[in-house]
Amino acid sequence: MYIKGPYYQSSKHNWIWLSLSLLIIGIVPLIVLLADKPYKLGNNSTKPAKKPLTGRVVIIDPGHGGSDPGACRAGVMEKDINLAIAKMVARGIASAGGPVHLTRETDKDFTRQGVYTKAAERYDLNKRIQLAKSFGGEIYVSVHVNAGPGEHSGAEVYYDPRRESSFKLASLIQEELNNVPGMPFRKPRAGQYYLFDNIDIPAVIVETGWICNNRERKMLQDPVHQARLAKAIERGILNFSRTSK
Repeated sequence: MYIKGPYYQSSKHNWIWLSLSLLIIGIVPLIVLLADKPYKLGNNSTKPAKKPLTGRVVIIDPGHGGSDPGACRAGVMEKDINLAIAKMVARGIASAGGPVHLTRETDKDFTRQGVYTKAAERYDLNKRIQLAKSFGGEIYVSVHVNAGPGEHSGAEVYYDPRRESSFKLASLIQEELNNVPGMPFRKPRAGQYYLFDNIDIPAVIVETGWICNNRERKMLQDPVHQARLAKAIERGILNFSRTSK
C-alpha cells in the first residue's frame, strides 16, 4: 500500500487555498458591482411614484395671530392652537408632494403691532388672500377654533355655498374629522364669510373644536389630539386633490 507523504498533503492544502483565493478575488468585484446598482421594482423603473399633490399649491392659513388672539378661555388662546395644528397639516401636505405654504409660521398678524380693530381685521384678511394669490394657491384651508355661548362640541367645516368645489373640499375634510377619536358626527356647514367673497379657489374654514367646551379645550391643547386633527385635515385635502382637476 502506498501512503501519501507530508509533501502531498501540503501541496493539496496549497491548491485548496489557492482556489479559494481566486474565487474570492472574482466574487468581491461582482458584489461591489451589484451593490452599486439600484434595486429595480416591478416595471424595472427606478423613478419614484408620482406624489398625489404634485403641482397642486395648497395654502394653510392659521387663523388670527399677533395682536389678534382669537377666541380665549381660561388662559388658552385660539391663535396658538391654530398655528400648532396648521404647521402639522403643512408638514403632512409637503411630504405628500406639496407645494404648500403657510400664511404665517410665527405668532404674528399683518396689521400694525398692538392694533386690532374691525378695519385691521379686514386688512389682515386681505393680506392673507394676497399671499395665497402670490403663491399661486389652488386650495385654501383656514384653521380656527370655534367659540360661542352654550355647550357645543365637535369640529365643523364651513364652505362657500356658491361653489361646488368648496362644498366638496369641506365634505371630504369633515368626513375625516368625524373619524377622529372623541369627536361627534358633524356635517359641513354653509357660511357667509369675507374670505369666500374675495377668493376664487376652493376655500374652507375648519373649526377644529370648541374652546368654550371644557373637555374640548383640554383636547385642543393636547399634541396627540392636535396631530390627529391635522392628519384628518391633510387626508381630506389629499382626497380632494385626487378626485378634483
